[in-house]
Amino acid sequence: MGSVAYDNGNYRERHEQVTFLTNKEKMSPKRKTGVVAGVLLALLVLAAVAGVLIWVFLFKPKENKQAESPTASQQRSATTLVYSGHMELSNLKYSQALEDPTSSEFKNLADDIEEILEATYKNDPFFTKYYNKSVVSAFSEGVMAYHWTQFDVPAPDLEELPRFTQERVIQVLRSGIRREGKRSAQVLIIKDITASATDPRMARNPRAKECFFKLEANAQVQTIESPGYPKRYPPKTRCQWQIRAPPNTAIHMKFPFFHVEDDCSNDFVYIHDSLSPDESQAVTKQCGQRPPSNPLEVVSSSNIMLVNLISDSEIQRPGFKGEYTVIPISTAKSCGGLLSAKSGNFSSPHFPSFYPPALDCNWTIQVPAGQKVRVKFTMFRMKEPDVDVRVCNKDYVEVMGKKYCGERSSLALSSDTNTMLVKFHSDESYTDKGFMAVYNAYDPKNPCPDKFACASGICISMELKCDGWNDCGDMSDERQCSCDADQFSCANGMCKPRYWVCDRVNDCGDGSDEAQCSCEGNEWKCEDGSCISQDLVCNGKNDCSDGSDESSCSQRVRNPPVPPASPARPPASPAACAHIGVGAGPGRGQGGALRGNAPASRRDSHRSF
Repeated sequence: MGSVAYDNGNYRERHEQVTFLTNKEKMSPKRKTGVVAGVLLALLVLAAVAGVLIWVFLFKPKENKQAESPTASQQRSATTLVYSGHMELSNLKYSQALEDPTSSEFKNLADDIEEILEATYKNDPFFTKYYNKSVVSAFSEGVMAYHWTQFDVPAPDLEELPRFTQERVIQVLRSGIRREGKRSAQVLIIKDITASATDPRMARNPRAKECFFKLEANAQVQTIESPGYPKRYPPKTRCQWQIRAPPNTAIHMKFPFFHVEDDCSNDFVYIHDSLSPDESQAVTKQCGQRPPSNPLEVVSSSNIMLVNLISDSEIQRPGFKGEYTVIPISTAKSCGGLLSAKSGNFSSPHFPSFYPPALDCNWTIQVPAGQKVRVKFTMFRMKEPDVDVRVCNKDYVEVMGKKYCGERSSLALSSDTNTMLVKFHSDESYTDKGFMAVYNAYDPKNPCPDKFACASGICISMELKCDGWNDCGDMSDERQCSCDADQFSCANGMCKPRYWVCDRVNDCGDGSDEAQCSCEGNEWKCEDGSCISQDLVCNGKNDCSDGSDESSCSQRVRNPPVPPASPARPPASPAACAHIGVGAGPGRGQGGALRGNAPASRRDSHRSF
């Protein structure tokens, strides 16, 4: 190695001297001392680090530790619960002043009831821990007091939420509120009380006057509008309209314009047959947009109604415009009767408006002796949240001992005699459009002159019989058919277009139109006639509907190698498989035998009743 130096104006090269140490020189006493010192210094550093870590994890105060790493319960949010309902006060005389939240009569009675509710809940060892407040929001004839109570559950106690039940709330109220009522400043005899879980956003205090409206209905058409209509309602809207009408009248509410956000969990309009947002007296909950040709219309069962508008979404819509007026209570509850003409029609009360709650109607249809009654429901809708349509334990139509509810595209029934009884029932909560029905008398010996008589009781054009379409709705027009030359005869007696054979769709319903079809070389043919990929055979799953792909498999061997492409089965007759690969016809779906009715334009032009 070398370097260059500048000496008296001249550059000269100089060489560096490199000295190599022997092993003995490397292990000199001086060098040994340095190594030992380095090791000791490293041990001291490690000891210091270990001491710091031990203090952090073992001796650091717990409160600081929790602040840095919150528990799961601390990370969760507290929950607010609200229960609302009404109570009947049997020893008070009703006063018009009780309808005014600013009157002394309203204030004094509301304060007394709120104190009774507070004492009742605070005397309960469970509810007292979470009780926040009780509010009386209105009074009506009776005297009926409408109330709601708020409970606040902190995050660490969220596991207690299952203990908050409607049954528990009512039990505590019924066992304690009468006792507390007798101890109040003015003795209150409480005859009955209800309570149900309520969306906290609908709990309004009329004395706070925050987007709260108290309205009087009369014979004139009056209007209500959402805030900001017709532009956009603001976010976080909490508005309530209490509507009253004179005694012995009901309230008819119609929304000629209705457009709120589509998600009902964010924005919605909730209408109650009460002055409290009590779930047990809800009429309907609506969101989205309704066309002017199908407006939302509801009718109350008495002279009170409550409308709530709630919005939480950042997507605002124009809102709504509502028109309300009064109708006689006799009109609201008028329904049923004797129908003795040979033909006619009847409907649920106020159709197509929502029928009122708490109503029972009976229609007796009677036609001449020797004839029978045929009823067809041209519109049928009685949908309610969480109702099993197989049981129909809330709103329903009952005919010949069987109940019908939910939504049906068609329903036709025939009597066994010349009389038919049609019952209609609506309970106190959630209503719908109801039904429209037509009826006529018919001769059981010739039920459909020049028409085909379906087993359901309706008549269809003869040309619709055995055409491959379920025009009757019960498949009776497609059974026991004599097939034409261009049709395939199913094993169950139905006829289907021949070009539907071997198209991989079970049009017959029994698989017979696909049973004699060969599969591709890399496919397996199930015993029901369908084809699946060879890779799916013996894979531990029933890919064939009949399980034939797994029926002969060894438990030790799965997915055997795919053999060279060759016909897996002898090919079916040319006539049966002449149209392999032809797609399903227009409007066809899976399970062709139960495919549904023909297009409306074709079906309606040929059907008669």
